Amino acid sequence: MMTGYLEYEQLIVARLAMEGVEVLPLPLAWKLNQPLPLNTSRVYVVFAGSTFEDTSHLGELAQDEQLVFQVIIQARTRDGDNGIFAMAEAITEKLLKWRVPDATRSITLNSFSYVDGMQNGWEYNLKFTFPRIRIKPEPESSDLLIREITLKDFLHVKSENI
Repeated sequence: MMTGYLEYEQLIVARLAMEGVEVLPLPLAWKLNQPLPLNTSRVYVVFAGSTFEDTSHLGELAQDEQLVFQVIIQARTRDGDNGIFAMAEAITEKLLKWRVPDATRSITLNSFSYVDGMQNGWEYNLKFTFPRIRIKPEPESSDLLIREITLKDFLHVKSENI
């Protein structure tokens, strides 16, 4: 079972690999804000958080977790082969209905939105989610296990009480 959010980021980065496009996990801000080279697009993947279902019911051993990822697209133009819109379509085709290992359903795209007009290009954001189940780990201590059950109290029941 995959547990690390970084593992998921790396899988998604590998899935989005495209010729002529820099695809990486989200770097530090200084790298993200560097001007784009001519005719180059960049795609960054970042785990944005997750939400968990309510497990206030007694006896719950598993919990649904909805993982949220963002794909940041930077390009010099919004149209053309390496433009924002073509990149968004290519990313959508690669991710939509893809089932990540240990996910209980395929990826669902949630939004595509404008972020900023940067130094010499554009920046848009794709947000997508997929669910997985978190299973409560077994207790480390064996003190909680039942070792023996005896019926001694039930053997002294008088027949008239039955």
